[in-house]
Amino acid sequence: MSDHRVIKEGYVRYYHIVGIGLLGMIIVTGCAGKGERIDLKVPMASGADEKVVAMSSATVAIQPFDDSRTDRSHLGTRHHLWGGESHFSLPSGTLGEATAQAFAVFLNGKGWNVSVTKGDGATGADMTITGKLVDVGVDAESGIGQTTLKAKSRMVVQVKNHADDSQIRETLTSAGTNQVFWFDPEDAQELLNELYNKNFEKFVTDTKLDGKILKLR
Repeated sequence: MSDHRVIKEGYVRYYHIVGIGLLGMIIVTGCAGKGERIDLKVPMASGADEKVVAMSSATVAIQPFDDSRTDRSHLGTRHHLWGGESHFSLPSGTLGEATAQAFAVFLNGKGWNVSVTKGDGATGADMTITGKLVDVGVDAESGIGQTTLKAKSRMVVQVKNHADDSQIRETLTSAGTNQVFWFDPEDAQELLNELYNKNFEKFVTDTKLDGKILKLR
């Protein structure tokens, strides 16, 4: 009986130690980095997976998007388990510039002939794309044993065809959620990037190049 009692007490101490360890990890994870800026390298949009054989002859100039978000100071908030907040932000540059660059990379991957320009840099292009960021960001809410992430991406894209002065305009909206056990900034970055790609993909699906003019399908 004494041996069984010793073994039982050993298990109790073991689980007690493990429990304290797990609680300590949760506390550290929930409290670490309060008030800091969390860099998100967004958007890092990807284009088509297939190899593009030829690029369109129509030239497209994309200008940095106008940032019309209500709060342009950051890209969202991480709410820590035991209170306090940290904010997601770009490491450098503006979200409008980063969005235009990501859009150009995506469209070039689809076979378009696109470059990012500023001001009068669009002169000579067959069409110019401008845009407005309405609501873009990601929030993370940490709880015991999980973190819930919610992201949104809403932008307005406008294209002007210089051949006939026609214009098209489309609002692109997407939202998504994800749950993870341990929070990592890459989780927020991947979710927001996924929404950017969905918006860009919808734009390509809804439009078609007719010579050097872009039209809605």
